Amino acid sequence: MSIRRNLQWFVAAGAACAAVLAAPVHAQALANRPIRMVLPYTPGGPVDLSARVLADALAPALGVPVVIEHRPGASGKIAAEAVARADPDGHTIMYCGSTQVVSLPLLDKTVNFKPFDDFRMVSIYTKYDIIFMTHAASGIRTMKELLAKMQNRNEDVIYASIGQPQLTPTGQAFLVFNKMYNGNARAINYPGQAPGTLDLLAGRVTFATYTLSGSLQHIQSGKLVALAVASPARIPQLPEVPTMIEAGFPEFMTANNWVPWIAVVAPAKTPEAIVNTINRAITQVTQTEAFKGKFAATGLVLAATGTAAQDQAAWRAEYDRLAATLKRFDITLPDDKK
Repeated sequence: MSIRRNLQWFVAAGAACAAVLAAPVHAQALANRPIRMVLPYTPGGPVDLSARVLADALAPALGVPVVIEHRPGASGKIAAEAVARADPDGHTIMYCGSTQVVSLPLLDKTVNFKPFDDFRMVSIYTKYDIIFMTHAASGIRTMKELLAKMQNRNEDVIYASIGQPQLTPTGQAFLVFNKMYNGNARAINYPGQAPGTLDLLAGRVTFATYTLSGSLQHIQSGKLVALAVASPARIPQLPEVPTMIEAGFPEFMTANNWVPWIAVVAPAKTPEAIVNTINRAITQVTQTEAFKGKFAATGLVLAATGTAAQDQAAWRAEYDRLAATLKRFDITLPDDKK
């Protein structure tokens, strides 16, 4: 009987040890203090909202507060350089788009960071669709009609850009389309989508390549006309709007990946255990129905299905692909913007 009791004790003790070892990794890896999530954007808008939804969900999952810190300016250079220099302990991460970790280092040689030396991918959290649109009074109803105006040297076709077009996926879509098909459109740079939308609605600019967020209500009301989506398939919110391939521009779709993403990255020397912990937490919280309900208000497309290693590889592929596209179409920053 004593032997049996001893065996039972050893089994119970072993199970207890296994339970301790199986405890959440964050209890071992993260200190008991807040995580700072740095955003290279101003408050407000769908990207800021998506970050807040994520931060609110991550805090209980990781067992520490997640605090949003806005560091806008210089197309994200300020935020990226600050995070690159931060302690690599998992308590400073950056919530950013491909502009900061792909376009900027490819185009702006004054940045004080190297993407793959100074950062590591945690999670590609969300993606978004690029939509070519015009205002209702333009009379343009198809992409081919837009291109005809862009190719007509007697037409003053104006594009509403979100910031410097070379640095954003939406602006790059315009530049590639304009160059690929010998267009004559000129860009006006706006500090964001909202002010550009106001001028588009008023007819002061001809067209834009915008995301669904901030545009859907105007498209549904008929004030804006969605001409095509630069996506592999039609999107559920605009089922009648053709893809660029269906609109007659398959060459455009092969020039680059036109489904941009927003991601969470960390300083490069952040331990793999911490990176994987945060990645798993993002993956887990984003699968809940409560989270999906809150996220739906952003108008973005939820991703967050890959491991940190898989998303790191996707980031590298995106970097190499855009580098080839920029070279092919000779897209560079103006000298005063470098």
